[in-house]
Parts: sequence; C-alpha cells; structure tokens
Amino acid sequence: MMVKKLFIAGLIVGVLGMDAFGQAKAPPAQPKPENEGPPAMAVPPNYKYDTKGRRDPFLNPVPKPPKPEPEIPVVRPPGLKGVLLSEAAIAGIVSSKDPEMNRVVLTAPSGRTYFASKGDNLFDAVIKEIQRDGVVFEVRSRGLDGKSTTREVVRKIRPTP
Repeated sequence: MMVKKLFIAGLIVGVLGMDAFGQAKAPPAQPKPENEGPPAMAVPPNYKYDTKGRRDPFLNPVPKPPKPEPEIPVVRPPGLKGVLLSEAAIAGIVSSKDPEMNRVVLTAPSGRTYFASKGDNLFDAVIKEIQRDGVVFEVRSRGLDGKSTTREVVRKIRPTP
C-alpha cells in the first residue's frame, strides 16, 4: 500500500514538471549578446540610392493608380426638399391672374408628383418665379474652393426647337 502511495506521488510530481504536451519545460531564454551585427538584409542609416540616370530596379515602373476616396453618401430630406433640379421634370403649370397663386407640377424620379409655388425649395435650388411657359430656378452650388455660388436656370414646359 505504501509503494502505491509513493508511486502515485512520483507520478504527480512528474506530471507537474511537464507541460500539457508531455514535454519538459524549456529553460528561460538567454538575452542576445550585444556584439551581434545588424540583420543580413538591413540598410545602413542615411543610405540613399544614387540613380545616375537609371531607374531604381526595386521600384515598380508602372505605379498603381491612386485609390479613390470613398464618397460620403448624402442623406436627402424627404419630399420635394430631397429632389435635385436635374432629377425633377415639369409636368405642368397652373397659372392664375394673381402671380402669387401660380403653381408648378413637378415629377420626381420616384414617381411622386409635387405642387410647388414661388419660394419652395428643392435640394439644390429654389423656385424664383413661375411664368406661363416655364419656371425660373435659382441653383445654389459650391465650387472646389468652397465658395457658394448661385445662378438662374430657366426650364420651359415645352422646349423650344
């Protein structure tokens, strides 16, 4: 019985001295000596390749095209305020003797129809004037330099040939 206990105790001590895969634990790593030189493919500091009129053999002669910056999607408001002028089509004009009562019928690409009056906003334009044969829009745009500009666009209900 005593031999069994000693045998089991020896097994436990042996197992504790080994890792999970049954191998003995490795001794701690020794620090590298400081007099070892740089790695075999290291470039000395301050090194510059002298081309002497030749191309660098380690650079790709056909550069990759630059990656386009991801466009930030523009969230448009619902209704007429989310329709671009280039997307809107004039379906008709309701005219009255009183110019303030004139309305324009605009259709959007979503199949929706809007009745708009003078001063109503589209996404990039404002209705400036409603005439009998067309509508004058004031288009707001921003240039590459960040300055805001406005211009007038006249859309006729029946384009002239």
